[in-house]
Amino acid sequence: MLIDTSWPADAPFRWGSITKTATALTALGLADAGALKLNTPVREFIPEGVFSNRWADGHPLTIRQLLELTAGLPDLSREEWGNNIPRPLGVALKSRTRPLLWPPGLQHSYSNTPPGLTAAVIESSTGNSFEQAMRARVLEPLGMKTAGLGPVAGLPGGFKADGTTPLPYWHMTFPAFGALNASVTDMARLLTMLLQAGWHDGKQLFSDASIRSLFAPGSSLGARAGLEVGYGAGMYSWIRNGHQFWGHGGDADGYRSRYGLLPDSGRGYLIAINTDRPALLRKIVRRLEHALSQDLPAPSVRQPAITGDTGLSRLTGTYYPSAARFDVTGWLAGAATTARVRRIEDGLEFIRGNRRTKLLPMGPGQFRRPDDPVVTVVFFSDDNGSLFLQGELGNYVNTSLCPGFLPDCHQ
Repeated sequence: MLIDTSWPADAPFRWGSITKTATALTALGLADAGALKLNTPVREFIPEGVFSNRWADGHPLTIRQLLELTAGLPDLSREEWGNNIPRPLGVALKSRTRPLLWPPGLQHSYSNTPPGLTAAVIESSTGNSFEQAMRARVLEPLGMKTAGLGPVAGLPGGFKADGTTPLPYWHMTFPAFGALNASVTDMARLLTMLLQAGWHDGKQLFSDASIRSLFAPGSSLGARAGLEVGYGAGMYSWIRNGHQFWGHGGDADGYRSRYGLLPDSGRGYLIAINTDRPALLRKIVRRLEHALSQDLPAPSVRQPAITGDTGLSRLTGTYYPSAARFDVTGWLAGAATTARVRRIEDGLEFIRGNRRTKLLPMGPGQFRRPDDPVVTVVFFSDDNGSLFLQGELGNYVNTSLCPGFLPDCHQ
């Protein structure tokens, strides 16, 4: 783990959405203890009116779908994003009813709403506050003494991109999605445990099944169709220079952070900056990931599958985004930007605006980009015949047959 010694080892930082990893581990720890079952419907823990699911009879929303962000929920409202007054979880949840936009389990779509529901499930099942549960299941077993979900002494303060204009402390509507504060040393304990497959100081804190839940997404139809990257329980994977990293990024006002893991080699990095400069963070991350992987052997890559033209041609056409994080009204009205998939000599080409991405076939409906070592894009049809594309390029549906939740995808 790379640690910058220019700050005191116990100096805390804000880790933003990296909190989602700790939130997922809290739920997974409860599952290991038999206090939760991840496939249990959420409605058994949360009162009516907090969310609405019109597909509940056949597709109830489950705890696992909350953790993998496959719940079908959009992100917070403008009012919730602008809120800087700490409120009890119950009050925040009841501020409005949150309708699911598509059947839960269809697709991953990043949102800060599901962790709020996860926290409510945890409080209901334990009888304790969410922070108490996180301390008992994650922070205390790992010895993360500086960690907490509220303002802590010693925070260096966050700044705008100029590095001198301070930003006020932002109280997240749902602390479970982004409120974790902790020192680099304490966060290194968390990541080292992940690299050691759930073990810490000679004790197994999380079961093999829980660790697999982090590294292997399984609740979306894309994952079931063979997608080998994606968002697991509070962690996602990506490809850099032919190597697959796992980790998470974070954003809290004036802070940017990220961690990345290469489990097979036992390597990882953790970085936080207290200035709102995402481009700077991306530059540092690229250098770190190159440094950590440059001496590793190149992963073996399966050769593209030989697929008949008929099998590929049926996947071509115009595609509309099948998920929306913001601007739900415009998305439902068919105003989002479309993409095209066309046949090329050795596979398919995905075209969105001026960007073109070659897709090499790896099996029925399974594809990778030329430099990817695993399946990173999949095509599949749902029970109603709508053709979906999921993976590193986003979530799309072929406009030849719009799904019921998105009747105007052809516009």
